[in-house]
Amino acid sequence: MKKSALLASIILGLGSAFATDENGWASTYESLSAFQKSPVSKDGTLNPYANRPGYVKPIIDNLGNVLNSNWYVSASVPQSFTFEAGLPISIISIGDDDRNYTENAEFLGQSIAYETPTIFGEHRDMTQADDGRIYGNKTLNGLGVFTYPYIQLGASFYHARVVFRGMFLPSISELTKFNLFGFGLQYSFGHFFQYMLPPAAQPLDVSIVFGYNTSGIGYRPEDYEGELNLDVSTTNFAFVIGYKPVSFIEVMMSLGYQSAEMKSSGHLKCVAKEFGNPDYSRGYGATIDPDITVEGNNGFRFGLEIAFQLGKSFHPVVGFDYAGKSSWTTNVLYFKQQFGEDKTPDEIAKEKGFVRGAKKSETAAESAEPANETPVDNTYEQPEGSAEAEEASAEEAPADDFSEDSSDE
Repeated sequence: MKKSALLASIILGLGSAFATDENGWASTYESLSAFQKSPVSKDGTLNPYANRPGYVKPIIDNLGNVLNSNWYVSASVPQSFTFEAGLPISIISIGDDDRNYTENAEFLGQSIAYETPTIFGEHRDMTQADDGRIYGNKTLNGLGVFTYPYIQLGASFYHARVVFRGMFLPSISELTKFNLFGFGLQYSFGHFFQYMLPPAAQPLDVSIVFGYNTSGIGYRPEDYEGELNLDVSTTNFAFVIGYKPVSFIEVMMSLGYQSAEMKSSGHLKCVAKEFGNPDYSRGYGATIDPDITVEGNNGFRFGLEIAFQLGKSFHPVVGFDYAGKSSWTTNVLYFKQQFGEDKTPDEIAKEKGFVRGAKKSETAAESAEPANETPVDNTYEQPEGSAEAEEASAEEAPADDFSEDSSDE
C-alpha cells in the first residue's frame, strides 16, 4: 500500500491533505485545484487555485517524452521471424525548466507575467505573505529523475515489425487506476538497395517507425471522496537510420515528430472531519472538478542509440533522445531472437543478376546479345517473270542441253 501511494505521488505530485504546511509546501487541495479550469466549482464554491495548466505541465512533458521512447531497437527488421521482449526504461533528469514556469495574470486590465513554481518547484518562504501562488510539492521537489516502467513485446516477419507494451496495476489504497497500453509499427527498406551498395556501405539500413500509447491514472487522496482521473495519449513518428560497423554493434539516429496530451476529469470533495466546520482556506468541505487538458512537448524529436547483439538473444540498447528536453534510454534488459538466416546482399545481387560496378552500356549489350539463334539468309530473290529472272535462268542452264540441240541440227 505504501508503494502504491508513493507511485501515485510521484506521478501526480500530491502532498499533504490541507493548506500549505508550516514549511510552505503545497497541499493536496492546492495541487488538485490546478486541474480545474473554472474558478467556480460545479456546486458553486470558489476555487482560488483553479486553472493552472503550467503548474502541472511538467508531468505530461516528462511522461510524454518517456512513453515516446524505446519504440525501436534496430533500424533493420529481418525477413526471418523474430521475437523480442524486455523492460525498456527511459530516464529524464528533472531540471530548472521543470521546477518553474511563467504565469500570466490580469491586473487592472493589463497582463502581467511572473515566474512561479511548478508541482516540482520550491516551497514558499514563510517569512513572506501568501501571494496566491501554488508552490511545489515536497515529494516531487526531492526527485532528481522521472521514469515510467512497462513491459514490451515484439515480433517481426518479412521486414515488418509490430510492438506491444503495457503495465497494469490493481486498485490499491490511494491509487484507484493505473494502466498503460501501446503499440508500434516498423518497416525497414534496406533489402531494396543494400545489394547495390559497395561492401563498406551494405550494413546501412533505413526504416520508418510509428508508436502510440494510451494510459489511465486514477487517484483518490486520503481525506477525499471521489477521484482525479488522468488520461494520457502520445504518438511518435520517426525515420531511423542505422549502420553496423561490426556485426554485433549498430549505431542509430532517428528524426521525427512526437505529441503528448493529458486530459483530467473526475470529482473530489475534502471530508477531513477532524477540522470541524467547513473552512475553505484549509480545504475542508471544498470540491474540485478536474477538467483541464494540457499538451506536452509536441514537435521535433531526435535520437542517438547504440544497440548490441550479444550472443543469440541478448540485445541491450542505450541512447540519448531530445524532444524539448533531454532523456536517456536504457534497454539493458532486452532480448531479441531471430529464427532463421536472411540472405546476404551478395546473394540477393546474384539472384537478381546484378553485377556491382558494371557499366549500364555493357550490361545492356550483354542482355541484348542473341544466343543460339539460326542465321538469317539475306539472299535476294528475284520475282518470277522478270527479265532478270529469265536471264539468270539462262545462265544457270546446263551446258549438255546446248550440246544436244547442236547435234540435232
